[in-house]
Amino acid sequence: MNLIDVYIYEVTRRLPKKIRDDIRLELKSKIEDSLPDTYSELEVKDVLLKLGDPAELAASYQDISNHLIGPLVYDTYIRTIKLVIPWAIFITTLVQIIESIVFYTGEGALLSTIIKTISITIATIISVLFHVLFWVTIAFIVIERTGNFDNFKVHMPFLKDQQQWTPDDLKKVKIIANDKNIPLNDIVFSFLGIAIFSVVYFKANHLIGIYTSDERTGLKFVMPIFNQNTLLSYEPFILFCIVLSIGLTFYKWKVRQWTIPLAVINAFLQVVTTIVFILMARQPDLIHGPAIPYIAAIMETTASKVAFSIDRILLVIIAISIVANSIDIVNRFKKAKIKP
Repeated sequence: MNLIDVYIYEVTRRLPKKIRDDIRLELKSKIEDSLPDTYSELEVKDVLLKLGDPAELAASYQDISNHLIGPLVYDTYIRTIKLVIPWAIFITTLVQIIESIVFYTGEGALLSTIIKTISITIATIISVLFHVLFWVTIAFIVIERTGNFDNFKVHMPFLKDQQQWTPDDLKKVKIIANDKNIPLNDIVFSFLGIAIFSVVYFKANHLIGIYTSDERTGLKFVMPIFNQNTLLSYEPFILFCIVLSIGLTFYKWKVRQWTIPLAVINAFLQVVTTIVFILMARQPDLIHGPAIPYIAAIMETTASKVAFSIDRILLVIIAISIVANSIDIVNRFKKAKIKP
């Protein structure tokens, strides 16, 4: 492993994209100028040790010393924020969901309750994030201004690399190309998507349907659109896809970059889910029987025309699903083959 390249990577990955290339060239030139024509690994380590912790060097390039958080604590500040915020969002969401379940009386449409819960959860998350950012920032300002950062670092067990930085730390670093990287937000949204799909699938007869609304009763569920028995006849296959999706997402969380094994599992999952979806969509009794004449009456047309339109819509969705999943499979393999 080239320690110089790894050191430059550790510095530039913390910088804004617009200045990365310039800093990369400048830093590489600076390091090479400090080394003899033929050099040993020990000499490289000495030069890198003089340059210091990549996090602090990156902070100095951004002139963070002119802001609230200086370069000495900036990297730890960012890592603390990244650690605390996901947990704050998770706990807030969990509390709101549990509260909604406990206080749900069964009155009114389930969809109305879900929409209300989502709205309250979003508002609460925004409030919590504001307080988290405010108090963490205040804490780091106080720590930096009072010079207690060294003592503070001892009490941060959940943050990695709290020891004094040395060039040997570079040997533990994995260089991940930007296009291969799997962002944390992708993983979070994957878990969220799995949860939403699971709820919608198993509660489709209470969520996906025809609704009416008036000022007195609000949103009222009339009847489901899909035949729940038909949907649940594919339950073993759906459960397999859900479990595989969860496993794939945890695997993505672990490796944090696209690899060939990961791309293969993803391709298998996409193929299986597409096949299950096509089989399900082509079931003649997928649509709840009374829903078609009800929709026809509302739209002032015939039931046969409504059934024909629904059939065409399902065909379009199937075609879009096949194309989208094929593109996703190809793109994931392309990312997996990118050299670091």
